[in-house]
Amino acid sequence: MLESETAVNLKIIIIGMVMIFVLALAVILFFIIYQKRLLAQQKKHQQVAADYQRELLGVAIESQEKERTRIGKELHDDVGALLTTTKLYLSQISPELSAEELTATSEKMRSLFDTMIQSVRNISQDLRPVILEKLGLIEAIENLVQTVNDSSKLKAVFVNNSTRSIAKADELNVYRIIQELINNTLKHAMASNITITFNNEGNALEIIYEDDGIGLQQEYLNQKGIGLRNIESRLSVVSGTIHFNAQKSGMKATLKIPI
Repeated sequence: MLESETAVNLKIIIIGMVMIFVLALAVILFFIIYQKRLLAQQKKHQQVAADYQRELLGVAIESQEKERTRIGKELHDDVGALLTTTKLYLSQISPELSAEELTATSEKMRSLFDTMIQSVRNISQDLRPVILEKLGLIEAIENLVQTVNDSSKLKAVFVNNSTRSIAKADELNVYRIIQELINNTLKHAMASNITITFNNEGNALEIIYEDDGIGLQQEYLNQKGIGLRNIESRLSVVSGTIHFNAQKSGMKATLKIPI
């Protein structure tokens, strides 16, 4: 009877291992396909001068390489390490184990499976936010703002006055642009408040981003760091524009995305 239970547990564990490997492979394939589609979009929508466009494409490629490196590191350090540990536990299972030892090993492996699944979900979420995929841009921005507020670093407000939607294919780029602006505020602006406003402006979605920090230096705008160039690269994909408004304090950026 004990041998029969052991055989069943072994089958369950092996099936679980196979499912985890398949899940990890699916995430890797999704990442590769996503990167190829992003690059294809960038090439398709090139509308600016050749030299400038090559610069934007270079920024996009550089950004993608950094993203690949980061995702690869997470897969290696998190999922890879967990799979290796699970393999060690699996190698310890044999018919000679007592029922108590088998139960203890199974519980440890189950805990590792749970951690692996959560790691894979986190990586997948980072590639393309689930809320953006399921509910759309407005809900995704609301969730992003809530995350900022939950961090207690500053207060963020999102005001949606828009009654029209941009193309579904453009939503991820717009979401990443707003993420980049928020990251810039968090890292450099020493601000206390962020306000993001969506308006209808003719045949475009107008996005006004404001913070009450130290403001953008003209030198930063002239040098165009990787963050700003990445924003411009994504804007070229969606045929959008950005304008930084001159003011004594804080920062205000106005973006327009064709609808």
